[in-house]
Amino acid sequence: MTDAPQVFRPSREHVLAIVLMTGIALIGIAWAPLLLSWLLIIPAAYLVWVFGSSTRVDTRGVTITYPLRPNVSIAWDNLSGIAFKGAKALATTSAGKEHPMPGVTFNTIPELSEASGGRITDVITSSAEAADGKYEIIDREGRRVLLSREEYDEYLRDHPDTPGPRPETAQPTDSKE
Repeated sequence: MTDAPQVFRPSREHVLAIVLMTGIALIGIAWAPLLLSWLLIIPAAYLVWVFGSSTRVDTRGVTITYPLRPNVSIAWDNLSGIAFKGAKALATTSAGKEHPMPGVTFNTIPELSEASGGRITDVITSSAEAADGKYEIIDREGRRVLLSREEYDEYLRDHPDTPGPRPETAQPTDSKE
């Protein structure tokens, strides 16, 4: 873990969505300006969220900055874990309170783990390393199962009609001598 804090911010690609929302709002506003001019509040609030929110991870813990509500600082001793509900990352305190973490996505878990000095587990890298060199099959119930090379060879012996790659074994040849 480095001494410099790691700051996670919402992707600036959200600005493209804000421009699109503003364009759609302006079409409606052009139709009825007095009734629909309030629609510009929505993209403006979204813009404030994109540029005003962040999650900072450092040696003291996690600090979450929100533009329109009180900021939250969670010391490492009080952090119970990180959870995902849909695309939203939530920091859970030991008291059970959940706080949304702007800028943190499932794909940023390796950086989050590195910034936390390993206090937050990097499940992406560990699962990719665990699956490295394994075969994935889908059983009859639709479950995905990872098998090692030996387990896959045994599975193919037990299920000869299974489609897919076969182990490279020497095939008996018919020689007429």
